[in-house]
Amino acid sequence: MTRRRVATVAFCAGLIAAAAVATLATPEMLAGLTSDGALSFSLQERIRVLRAVLALVAAILTSIAAWRAWGPGIGLGVLLMSTLWTAAVVNRLYPNHLFNRPGKILAAALGEELLLSDFQPKTNLDVPVSAIWRSKFPSINVHAHFRRSTKRTAEEMIKIMDACNVATTLDLDGGLGPELDEELAKYAQTYPGRFKILANFGFGQKISDWDYFRKEVNGLEEAKRNGAVGIKIWKNLGLWTRDGNRKLISIDDERVDPLWTKAGEINLPILIHIGDLPANFAPLDRFNERYEFLKANLDLAYQGPKAPSPFELIEQFERVVSRHPEETFILAHLGNRSDHLAAAGELLDRHPNLYFDLSARANELGRQPSTARAFLNRYADRVLFGTDGNPDETIYRGYFRLLETTDDYFNDPRWPRLETGRWKIYGLGLPDETLRKIYHDNAVKLFALPADSGVRQAQ
Repeated sequence: MTRRRVATVAFCAGLIAAAAVATLATPEMLAGLTSDGALSFSLQERIRVLRAVLALVAAILTSIAAWRAWGPGIGLGVLLMSTLWTAAVVNRLYPNHLFNRPGKILAAALGEELLLSDFQPKTNLDVPVSAIWRSKFPSINVHAHFRRSTKRTAEEMIKIMDACNVATTLDLDGGLGPELDEELAKYAQTYPGRFKILANFGFGQKISDWDYFRKEVNGLEEAKRNGAVGIKIWKNLGLWTRDGNRKLISIDDERVDPLWTKAGEINLPILIHIGDLPANFAPLDRFNERYEFLKANLDLAYQGPKAPSPFELIEQFERVVSRHPEETFILAHLGNRSDHLAAAGELLDRHPNLYFDLSARANELGRQPSTARAFLNRYADRVLFGTDGNPDETIYRGYFRLLETTDDYFNDPRWPRLETGRWKIYGLGLPDETLRKIYHDNAVKLFALPADSGVRQAQ
């Protein structure tokens, strides 16, 4: 065998090795090599692209090398086998591809097939439109973000609130220590009655110093003395936050218990975000109703090896609520069970110290108006009004239209943001008694606000 053929055979062996990597280097296998078995979905996407490129390059170069080493006959055979193998790999990596449907590709190129991102239908429905400028009763927004969302001055926010009959807004971005003191001084102390601030436990990417964690927990007593009315917990807990050994910290981890215990002792309600909607945990394929949003926000797609399920997270949280009956818990975003309100109701039935806010779930409530109306009427004492973000008049009025009218077929208040989904919503037409509790009375009770909280300012 000539030196050229030896080199060529060695080159083929290297390419075959690359092909093996393309075939075998699955996210599951790579996750098993990490200390914690975790791979983000965005990293999985990059691995998938790399595997496809490796497969294609290996197939092409192996065929060329075989042709040069053993002649056209064997080279063509290797080319055919490589093509079939590459097609199998791509089909496995991208099951929704169009390579085997060239007619679809041509139709899209000619404009005969619309891309989903270009689909913007306009309805021909002519239905009554109710203009609800102000909430029927003075409302308290228990879920807003002054730091993380659209930046507005306090005066700008008060102008919006007055225009919409919003008596008080709770800012969930208070932080702890000096950061909390700054937020309290800027809003709650300068405009008492209009703004209230919650302290934060951010639960970042890692907790390795549990002594420091307990020190921060003990600092909650000072936070309450300075004016904090509650505690906000981000969804990092249970999804992302890990301990010093890179192990995911579960919501019911006993090392976190001092936080729940201290909150109960000093009577600070906890508003907590658990997980996300089930679609965020489902495969990203043509059946996922939030496909567009999740493809644009891969960090919110929880599909990696060993990723917890949404139901597992709820079970962890329920164990915490059961262990701490003295503490009041408020689950943000209807507990991310807005897809199954019967299950959400059962959750409330099992835990009398548990409440929901309805922030960022207008699109979910509004597409099931009969079910949502029955749910909110039945649990009117257990649900609080909230929007998320730092809302303007349009967002507030969209929520009022949802809750107060029986209008048909209109946009979610946050449209055209992708997470609102590709569907319209319908008004719930809630009765006055339910509206008064959700808008105002429940927040007054849970956050120990004055009984006439903000009423004089907002009327």
